[in-house]
Amino acid sequence: MRELRRDPTSKVASSGEDRAGTSMPYWPSFQGANPVARRTYLEWLANGRKDPDIGIGYVFLFFYGLERRLFVDNDRAEAPRLIAEVQHLVALYGASGSFKNYASRFLDAASLVASPEIARPDISLDLQSGYEMPLGIRVYLGAKLASEMPLDAGDALMWVLSLPDTALRTPATRCFGELRQLWEHRFGDRYPNGLKINAPKTRLKLEYRAASGAFDAQIDVAGSTERLPDIAAITAPLTGLRDMLSACTEELAPYSRLLGKRPDARGTLDAAMLLPKELRNLAGNSDIAVRLDGLFDGRTVASVTVAQITQALSIDLTGVEKVSTTVSNQIGAYLDHLNIGFEPDRRYGASPLRPDGHVVMFKALGGGQVDGEATAFTSARAMVDVAALAAGADDKVDAGETDAIMAEIRSVPELGKVERARLIAYASTLLKDTSSHRFALQKLKSLSAAAKQSVVKSATSAILADGYASPAEVKFLERLYKSMGLPVDDVYSMLHRGTVDLDEPVAIAQEQRTPGIAIPQQPSAARTSSSIQIDHSRLERLRSETSAVSELLAGIFVEEEAASAPSTVVGAAPQTAPSRFTGLDAAHAGLLEEVLRDGKLSRDQFDDAARTLRLLPDGAIERINDWGFDQFEEPILEGDEELTIAPHIVSELTEAEVAA
Repeated sequence: MRELRRDPTSKVASSGEDRAGTSMPYWPSFQGANPVARRTYLEWLANGRKDPDIGIGYVFLFFYGLERRLFVDNDRAEAPRLIAEVQHLVALYGASGSFKNYASRFLDAASLVASPEIARPDISLDLQSGYEMPLGIRVYLGAKLASEMPLDAGDALMWVLSLPDTALRTPATRCFGELRQLWEHRFGDRYPNGLKINAPKTRLKLEYRAASGAFDAQIDVAGSTERLPDIAAITAPLTGLRDMLSACTEELAPYSRLLGKRPDARGTLDAAMLLPKELRNLAGNSDIAVRLDGLFDGRTVASVTVAQITQALSIDLTGVEKVSTTVSNQIGAYLDHLNIGFEPDRRYGASPLRPDGHVVMFKALGGGQVDGEATAFTSARAMVDVAALAAGADDKVDAGETDAIMAEIRSVPELGKVERARLIAYASTLLKDTSSHRFALQKLKSLSAAAKQSVVKSATSAILADGYASPAEVKFLERLYKSMGLPVDDVYSMLHRGTVDLDEPVAIAQEQRTPGIAIPQQPSAARTSSSIQIDHSRLERLRSETSAVSELLAGIFVEEEAASAPSTVVGAAPQTAPSRFTGLDAAHAGLLEEVLRDGKLSRDQFDDAARTLRLLPDGAIERINDWGFDQFEEPILEGDEELTIAPHIVSELTEAEVAA
């Protein structure tokens, strides 16, 4: 056993120093040090043991004395001061892995000596202690096993984190607070009653082995005489716990990457959207929520402008003429998180938002998410499209027309409460502004004859909902018939027949009574009372016809950007000039050349060029990309604010030009 006490007879140099400790032996001792090293050590002690550049051998020499003071001299009263001293040394010299390991073991054992009773250690990233689980954790968990109590989420996480072979990835260390919260949720889902573990037969040995190797000491825990079970002997549940820790870490990876790029993003709505849904309501976005609540003004539904919503969400649309798909979807995700639904919502088939457009918001859990591909929903949305288009034909919408559309939505039995709320909000935006449907008539040309008849019936029904048809509404029907290649004269016969082949006459204009001979009322045997008679079989037939019409319309009235054929301005002459890109007409080929010239083009420049060629910008992009799929099996134009072409596609297109 090496003697660690200082010998007063050991000589100390009167001058000189060895701050690096190069002359110190591997196992440092005061007796084994030369006079210069002894002088350096004593000066370091006298100066408060705070020189960060002192050799680690001197630190170990002092540390050996602290070990002996607590575990050999058994000075329990000094335990708090000794713990504080070692913590101070770790803060200064913890870069030495060896010293940090020994110091951690000392602190672990010293906490047992200093504490009057068994308590759960704090859960942190620094629970590991060398090649074994820390004694304090083994004592705490051993006591739980001995009492046959199940481990809770904190116990299980502490167990995994303290294992010597647990290596945490960056998302876990960077987002440790969020990791603990997510672990609580995942552990509760898997072990709602806690994790029950049978105590092993192996018992815990409470002893401390000195870093100097000079002694071993037994540790008494709160006067306990019975040895506790050792959880370090249990391995079976660890596989599942490690897998759960890995899964939690992976869930936090996107959030962690954002914080890596923007450390100040924690607490923002952008960051909250990347958190698992269980943690999103914990994110600090109260300012945004307050601003949105102000737009509702105590109601559950609010009609606002796009500018008001983007300002509330801190989204800058300055100088933007058209809201991109990315921003539209981002707005939707933000509002989903805040339990607010809105229309028009591009994710459910609506047209893109415009900075000067209007939005209807409604409060709904999770943003009122629905299955946008469900047959009943898509059919009902298409019905709303054509009805709103017809109702707004005279540039004004009567209350009766609005009520008719709302009643039609409520009458579809397959729709749920949230779906109806979303469709009513959607209808409200269309009735307020139908400009997004100005090209919808052009999409009706490809319908079958039967489908065209169904469309005109639905449109006529919407127009006659208020009891009369204005000249502007009649003109709309004429355009509708003309665009579908139907005889315009049929408009008037349809109006006279009514919405869906009604037998009764329908008023075309307000009644103007003039004096004359009264026509006696024809007696009717069918009417036996003054009450209104309802033909239920007829209502069912009308409902069936409405459903059929909606299904036919579902693929027609979609946003103009989704057109599968090239879109042109009404009345524009077709482009018939030859194209250097086989299969692409001259106008679209010319537009493609504009982008190909530099490999990129701003969206504003592209839109201007498209309009010069009498093309709709969005339809032109769709047409060019459709051609790209046919030629190269991938789209050509990519991007929102700036359109670009991938380098390998540029090469292919250049070769096509040369070949032409």
